Amino acid sequence: MGMTGFLRDFRSAEDGTGTILSVFTVLVTLMMMGAAIDIMHFEENRAHVQNVMDSAALAAADLDQERSPQEVVEDYLTVAGLGGTLREVKVTQSPNSRTVSVTGAAEMQTLFMKMSGVEKLNSNFTSVADERVSNVEISLALDISGSMRFNERIIRAKAAAQDFVDKVVAEDTEAVTTLNVIPFAGSVNPGETLFDHVLGIRPVIPEGEELEEDVADAEGYFEPLPQAISNFVAYFDTDGDQIYDVAHKIEGFPENAPRDADDFYRGAVAYMMAQDPRLAQASQFLGASIKGGQESGIYYQVTGNTNGSASDLGPTKNRGKIPGDTYLYSQIDFDLWAALYPELPALDSAQLVNMPSSCLEIYEQEFSTTELPLSNDFIPHFHFWPIDGQVMDWGWCPDEDTSVQYFQHDVDALKDFIANMRMHDGTGLHYAMKYALALLDPTNRDSVNYLISEGLVDSRFLNRPIDWGDSETEKYIVIMTDGETTEQYRPSNPDATINGEVVLQEQGTSSYYEATDRDENVSHLMQQCGLAKEHGVTVFTIAFETSASAAAEMRACASSVSHAFHVQGNELHTAFDMIARQINNLRLIQ
Repeated sequence: MGMTGFLRDFRSAEDGTGTILSVFTVLVTLMMMGAAIDIMHFEENRAHVQNVMDSAALAAADLDQERSPQEVVEDYLTVAGLGGTLREVKVTQSPNSRTVSVTGAAEMQTLFMKMSGVEKLNSNFTSVADERVSNVEISLALDISGSMRFNERIIRAKAAAQDFVDKVVAEDTEAVTTLNVIPFAGSVNPGETLFDHVLGIRPVIPEGEELEEDVADAEGYFEPLPQAISNFVAYFDTDGDQIYDVAHKIEGFPENAPRDADDFYRGAVAYMMAQDPRLAQASQFLGASIKGGQESGIYYQVTGNTNGSASDLGPTKNRGKIPGDTYLYSQIDFDLWAALYPELPALDSAQLVNMPSSCLEIYEQEFSTTELPLSNDFIPHFHFWPIDGQVMDWGWCPDEDTSVQYFQHDVDALKDFIANMRMHDGTGLHYAMKYALALLDPTNRDSVNYLISEGLVDSRFLNRPIDWGDSETEKYIVIMTDGETTEQYRPSNPDATINGEVVLQEQGTSSYYEATDRDENVSHLMQQCGLAKEHGVTVFTIAFETSASAAAEMRACASSVSHAFHVQGNELHTAFDMIARQINNLRLIQ
């Protein structure tokens, strides 16, 4: 066969065609599988690098981080063997925030894709982390009811709350974080300043109206104590509104000192007035309280006194700080100063009714709003359940020393306040939630600005609370209790002097009535909890050593199940710590 025939037969032959196609198909398949393996390794490597960069950015953005962000990022990548991937670290810093942006690039040599001409795969990385101290407004409601005295609950609560203050009110957040502390027992005391702002005036007996008690004997105001006096506090009015604003104390009474304050009060008052240039007129001396042993202080009205040597309802601030000076019994010559005592003129007009408390009544319709209480009625001064005088103060309404602290940022002052809180009677959780939410409501701004004008809130917090829904503001309520919402009791005769000395239960069932039952009060609590959620407030609740039903109430009030804590013993500290951590969250924003 010639060459021409061979070529013709070769061209027309089909032997081996399938083999060639099979070989080609296998090569393509191997290349695709290899490419898939390369891509899988590439994605695994890319995810690893991204995770390391995310962690580096988060660590570098931490406001507590003392090293430079550049150094932190470099160390993270070097330890992970990725030092060569870093391209740039950008930092945006302000007093209350830090944003760290990390960019990088990496390449991976391919094993299989290079057969198709792709020798390496490149990837770019960006990670941005931000720790931002947003505007934060917190209302912290703390149970100071009498049951907190058991099993050292009040001791644990104070320590945990103080630690919470340390965590959420940091030095670098002073311009943006505010904390309201709302102690609550049967009710909440908004303090004399806000009480007067809402109510306008203290109640008085109109001129000409008959007085219930005999006018005081000119020779005596005080009732002798059965034991030695431990301190004597005199209350004075410097601005003419018949409400005390200065109080001076004498302590260090020896065992043989008089036990009837009528024997020495003239010399004591004359001495105090001589030491204080603000005191010049006899009518400025309103009254005095005396305390003996472990008993509660007993107050006696002097100016405008209507009931002789019987005790009155009024201030008995013999514990803790007083708005004045403290003197020793031994440093005063009472007989000498008594000759200089200015006799008090009789009042010829309206008589001041002894101040019952600064707690306002809150009525049913008010629980459907987020406004501050607006009623013109005060809660009478009384105690319903048995009292332990060593650790509790008298009253359903907490004393002025345990009134609400508004928009505070002084850590030391807040911690001192919490340390000095005294327990009182009842558990008014719905009252606590009412104040906690109202103090986050921008419609109550005028009241906060009034407190600023009175020097109770720093001027930098003018026009707080911030608007609902503000993108740079977070609002929180933290409420801790060891019990359930109780009934609201009231004395049948709210002005009876005995209410300041004998608990209502001991007086008999005719001495009190149930103003609202527990079911009503729980309903009002849930109304306020619901309003908080509707307005975007995050509600944390802590049920401390309490029943399952009480814990269920708190769980229903919280923003979610994860925002509710039911704790025992030292778990309370852990709960407050977890809440503080959530408030101080560090966020990855990209």
